[in-house]
Amino acid sequence: MEEDDHISRLPDAVLGEIVSLLRTKESGRTQAIASRWCHIWRSAPLNLDLHNRAPSERRIPLAQISGILSSHRGPGRRFSIPRHYFENDAHPAATLDAWLGTPALDGLQELDFHYGSWHTRQGSPARPLPESARRFLSTLRVASFGHCTFPDENGLILPLLKQLSLMHVKISENSLYALLAGFPLLQSLMLTQSIGCSRIRIVSRTLRSIGVHASWGDTMLDQFTIEDAPFLERFLLLDLWFPKKMGSDVVNSTTVLPSMRVLALTHNNFSLDEVIAFMKCFPCLENLYIKMSTAYGQLTKTKVTNAWRQKYRNLIGTLDIRLKKIVLSAYLGNNAHVKFAEFFVLNARVLESMVLQVDVSNYHNKAWIERQQTLLQIEERASRGARFDFVSHSSRPVSCEHIWYEQVHDLSKADPFVGFDYWATG
Repeated sequence: MEEDDHISRLPDAVLGEIVSLLRTKESGRTQAIASRWCHIWRSAPLNLDLHNRAPSERRIPLAQISGILSSHRGPGRRFSIPRHYFENDAHPAATLDAWLGTPALDGLQELDFHYGSWHTRQGSPARPLPESARRFLSTLRVASFGHCTFPDENGLILPLLKQLSLMHVKISENSLYALLAGFPLLQSLMLTQSIGCSRIRIVSRTLRSIGVHASWGDTMLDQFTIEDAPFLERFLLLDLWFPKKMGSDVVNSTTVLPSMRVLALTHNNFSLDEVIAFMKCFPCLENLYIKMSTAYGQLTKTKVTNAWRQKYRNLIGTLDIRLKKIVLSAYLGNNAHVKFAEFFVLNARVLESMVLQVDVSNYHNKAWIERQQTLLQIEERASRGARFDFVSHSSRPVSCEHIWYEQVHDLSKADPFVGFDYWATG
């Protein structure tokens, strides 16, 4: 006797919600399950996410995307178009504008698009924000805009928006300030590549997480000021190079932020001076993630700035280091890296864990690890209960771009760097 089909007993509204949570290809296939299911997909909230496709799957042609939108009655839940979908389109602005205007996307909650392509040249003109996108201002909860221009105006009002990503956009400093003011519920912000202004000022009573990855672009970031963000918990400086200054010289806070718990630095020019400056601004910092510099010139500089014993002799007794977890990626075990890590070994009194991510050859070298433990003076550690783990770097073919977005925007995880080997790649 066949088992009862409990799924088919569910109301259409519940089935529609289930279908909308599936990947685009799988949700379309549900029409073949049974005759009753034929109308479920067309009436369920549309989840058209072309980022979420297996590498072996062929790209959905533009005409097929148009067909999906024309055959769906709506409403829309998520519409996500990767940058490479427009690389062979002679009129991408017209294509996207037509898609966004279809009834299938009525009430859209999540919008993600990028006008450029992987081959978009630096300095290539960005297209204006699609006019049709404005019809979602009252419903969007998640938005990611790439390679488009924002007009100089008083800002867009998105009353429900909680997540915002801007990638290689054109926006003035004043317009960005006004834009953020129009998001009364914004919780996480990701700024990547050039955003068209050299100075950024953050004022938000709701932001909990900020990520910055300004590694290249027409206008490089010179100053990032956190002026008023009383609930900020995470700051991720996911960057490789700044043209002039770095870290606490570029990023500064006009107020002390006791809410900050997570700090990540992946650029090449940082020093212990910079990290200490951050800890003064973020006195309750608990998790610190560092990608160590491997550039020869920067190592030479770091040898000087990490000579901490004499320099911080009067500071150590007053600096309350509350760090519980420290991850040092690309740890080489040279003098500069040892001195950097040693500061926390000997002064972080409530430290619970320090993870040192090393090259696979060093990971399998027992004598090298034992020597590192001696150089770091682990036996003299300030926190007697702290663990020190040497782990091998696991390089995997992942898209750093989306890993970063997840770390910035997924606020359900207290520790956004579980599986930290991903965040350090690239």
